[in-house]
Order: sequence, then structure tokens, then C-alpha cells
Amino acid sequence: MLCAALAGVLVSGCSCEKPRVRPRPEAPFAAAEHPLMRVRLGEEAPSAWVAVTAPWRLTGPAGQLAAGERLDWTEVAFRGGGAAFGSQAPVPGGLELAAESDGAIRVRQTIGGKERERCYRGVLRILPTTAGALRLINILPLENYVAGVLSNELPKAWHAEAYKAQAVAARTYALAERNSHQRYDFDVYDSTLSQVYGGAGTETASAWGAVLATWGVVATYRTAAGKAALLTTYFHSTCGGGTVPAGGVFGGAAPAPLAGVPCTYCRNSPRYRWPEVVLAKQEVGAALRAGGAAELARLGPVARVEVAKATGDGGRAEAIRVVDDAGYSVLLRAAYWRGLVGGRVYSTWFEIEDRGDHIALVGGRGWGHGVGLCQWGAQYLAERGKTGEEILRFYYPGVELSRAY
Repeated sequence: MLCAALAGVLVSGCSCEKPRVRPRPEAPFAAAEHPLMRVRLGEEAPSAWVAVTAPWRLTGPAGQLAAGERLDWTEVAFRGGGAAFGSQAPVPGGLELAAESDGAIRVRQTIGGKERERCYRGVLRILPTTAGALRLINILPLENYVAGVLSNELPKAWHAEAYKAQAVAARTYALAERNSHQRYDFDVYDSTLSQVYGGAGTETASAWGAVLATWGVVATYRTAAGKAALLTTYFHSTCGGGTVPAGGVFGGAAPAPLAGVPCTYCRNSPRYRWPEVVLAKQEVGAALRAGGAAELARLGPVARVEVAKATGDGGRAEAIRVVDDAGYSVLLRAAYWRGLVGGRVYSTWFEIEDRGDHIALVGGRGWGHGVGLCQWGAQYLAERGKTGEEILRFYYPGVELSRAY
């Protein structure tokens, strides 16, 4: 069974206006061993706005640049090849804004043409890019990051055991990504490109309860050489009838825990089955060309779209072939194709019907890539008495659970 919830720890409610006091586990651990995550926030843009609800300090490569008891909304912008804070001179190497006393750093930025405001713990790193924009990165302890993920990945009212399973999956996925991104300036995105992270303002008691109950617990597997390795614990909303091998979606060989399992436990999901989606071929072509890849830029008016390869017992698409009216064709991973054509396509489990100037995706099932833990299935199992550990062992067969710190 997963580590029991630690007794005597209170989780207080909060908002950005009243920063949450981070619960601290009674079990000892070395602070130096508590990993930090670097989370890329939103999209790169020429400017953003920041504020802090507690004492703060601003540093650059040469040391401290400013400090105060509270920071009102201040613009940070790309200027003169660097990152500029308010009216200060731009700093080529970037800036770091930190809040003291577990205060919240507010960030207002434009995402997809819309303004978004969120608050975050830890440090905000503000980096100028070669494209003349700023990249914002939130740096914070892993367990705080997991708390900011859970409430955005699962409904608030879901079962505690489903939350525990998700906490281990989210923590392990984050560590696996962190280990594979050491040469980059961030570890994960704050969106479904990694896992959805909403910051301090979205944390809940349910999320912190699962974090404390599983503190430091990760999922590992045995490699062909017999060594223990972190599992990249993929998860998704709804499998639609069975999870599929990771290799068919992301490429490469799938370790045993990611080989796929039959699952009909997600029937309560609103996306267990979904109605047909009709897409204009012109729309498909434009979306693919906008993807930026050279092979897609050559694509002319689309004549045909078809499933070139399927994987899993249910026939989930693995590869999509797109052919233009001159006979030029491109072969894409179905997950990549789905990401390019937009959010109306909930998964890659469908059949394609040609309807002249349009295609129709029929027989749609599931929501997400279909690899690893099925969240709606996990909730079903938890409601019927399965523990978080049992849920993890079902969706990741052969997995081993241990404390990383």
C-alpha cells in the first residue's frame, strides 16, 4: 500500500491574495535531496506583467538588482537584447524574481491571444530569447509542483485513492522529464505538452492530501539489464476500451509497464465514445502546413487522408497518411497529426470516411493518447475499493514503487 497519510498535518485553504502555507511532512528528508522543477509558463512573448504579495527580491547574473516588501504590477519586457524590469536597464542574461515567506508571485501573460493571470511559488526566471521574446520559467520544489498539477488533472471531488495514484504518476513523470532535459533551460511545460500545472492558486486539500500520502514515492521498472529505472509514467483522461503500447504513440520500444492493458473502467467518461468530427480537407491542409515542418510546407491541396497503421486491439491509429492532389504524400504519427488539426479530435481511436471535400472521423473513442494510466478508469477502480498502489500496478504492470527521497 502507498505510504499512509502523515498524521497531524493541516492543509489550509488560500488564494493568491492569501498565499497558502506549504504543508511540511513529519517524515525527515534532506532538503538538498528535494528536487527542483523548472516549469515553462505559457508562451514566449515580448512582455508580461508580474506582482508579488510578500517581500521580494530581483537578481541578475551580477547579483541583486532590487527588493521590496510588496511588488505592485510591473511590466517585464524584452528590450535591447535582454530582459528589462520596469524602467530598469535590460539584463542580457535574464532575471530572477523570488518571493520570501512562501509568498505568491503573480504572472499575467497572453496565452493564445487571451490574457491569463496565475500565481506561483518559488522563483520566476525571466529569460530573453533570440527571437526577441521572454521565456518565463517557474522554479519550485517538486512536491509543490505536484500539488499544482493534481488539481488541474483530476476533478476536485474524485476519490483519494485515484488522487494518490495520480500523484505518483505525476511525480515520476516529472522526474523522468527532468532527468532527460538537463541540457535545456526548463524541464516541463505547464500544459498537456507535459502535464497541466496551474500554480499555487489551483492547489486544493485533495491535492495536498495525495502529495503528503505519497511523498517522494516514484514508479520504477527493471530494464533488460536488470537495473531499476524511472518509468515515464504517461497518463491520459480516457482510454476508451484499452491502453496501448507507448512505442506506437511516441516511438521506440515500450517497456513492459507501458505495453498496454484492456480497460473498460472508463465508461463513465463523457469521452468514452464521441460523435463524428467532420473536417474540411482544406482545413486539414492549412493546419498541417502551419505546423512548420519542411515536408508539410510542401503539401498542396489535400486529396486524401487515411489511417496508414493502427495499433492496439481496438485499432487506435498509429500513423496517418495525407496525400495531396499532385500525389505527394506525408506520413505522420497519429498523435502528431491530432495535435496539428486541433482540439476537436479527442484521441487517435477513430476511422476515417472520405466525403469529397471533407473527411469524417467516425467511431471515436477515448480522450488522450491512450498510454499508461487511464484517469477515468482509475476513478472507477478507486470507487470500488482499489488502493492507489493497486491502480498503479494495474495500469503499469510490473511496476515497482519506492521512495526517491
